[in-house]
Amino acid sequence: MNRYGIFGFCMVSFLVVFSLIRLSEFELSDDAHQRTISFEHHQDILEGSLILPPGKISPPLVMLVHGDGAQDRWSEGGYIPLVKSLVAQGIAVYSWDKPGVGASGGNWLAQTLSDRADEAASALRKLKQEPEFNHSDIGFLGFSQAGWVVPKASQQVKTDFVILVGAAINWRAQGIYYTGQRLKSEGLSVENIVKAQAREAAAFDRQFTQESATPPCISRCTREDFERLNSQADARKDISAMQTPVMILMGADDRNVNPHETISVWSEELPAKTPRCIRLVADATHGLLRSEWFDYQLSSQWPWWKQGGFLLAGQQAYSPGSLSAISAWILNQQCHE
Repeated sequence: MNRYGIFGFCMVSFLVVFSLIRLSEFELSDDAHQRTISFEHHQDILEGSLILPPGKISPPLVMLVHGDGAQDRWSEGGYIPLVKSLVAQGIAVYSWDKPGVGASGGNWLAQTLSDRADEAASALRKLKQEPEFNHSDIGFLGFSQAGWVVPKASQQVKTDFVILVGAAINWRAQGIYYTGQRLKSEGLSVENIVKAQAREAAAFDRQFTQESATPPCISRCTREDFERLNSQADARKDISAMQTPVMILMGADDRNVNPHETISVWSEELPAKTPRCIRLVADATHGLLRSEWFDYQLSSQWPWWKQGGFLLAGQQAYSPGSLSAISAWILNQQCHE
């Protein structure tokens, strides 16, 4: 083998080893530090997994609250770099399959956001019964749609901290913003985007009213039913009642939720005495990933090479400092700029 062949062989070997190391960030060891815990909500049995940091007595516990969609406990593996980052800082993590997803019974499409809040509160009560957490701080880390869920849940059960990422405020406004960002990425002019958003707003107002949101599903609930049931959602009332220390992290390049609206509403509506850390994270997406790499509305839009890049990047896929900021808030409510 000539020197170029040796060099090539070594480079391939290096890349294989590097890839295996990176891919290990998406593996959770199935050992004594992980166990299955189920709880009941509305006659449904919901199943999740608890990950404990090794050697830690009475660790703080964070409960993950999903955004929209049919998500299993680890969001098809997308949560795992975040989970491993938290566990490495001595933080326990619990997450569960949505109703009708994975090992959980029920149908998430039949839920109102109040149902989701009741569910999250039930999960927290269940975990409070686990002996490891008799002297632990326990709170929520929620994403996107959880902006409507977690403020309600934290008022139903004692919650020591809250973190919300990409939190939405108003269902109607969020949908119109989402459409505007989608059309912008497709290259439409500002004039045409404004017209399209006006048409969407008018269509929304024709389709969804306070009265239309109340009837139950005719049979098994569909996506259309879910949107009808929750079309009047607005987080302002629940924000104004929040007493739990809360961190709000919004990616400056969020294409799903208007980050400036969210920061403004939380800053104005949150009671003055409630501890808070409200931050706009530069160069970050809806999920706090680096926007220079992952500037999409949905992960399903990623081309295959972006999917591979996420696997290789692991925790480095997140905006610098965002994961450490989350851990610092859980551990001692520190707000680092």
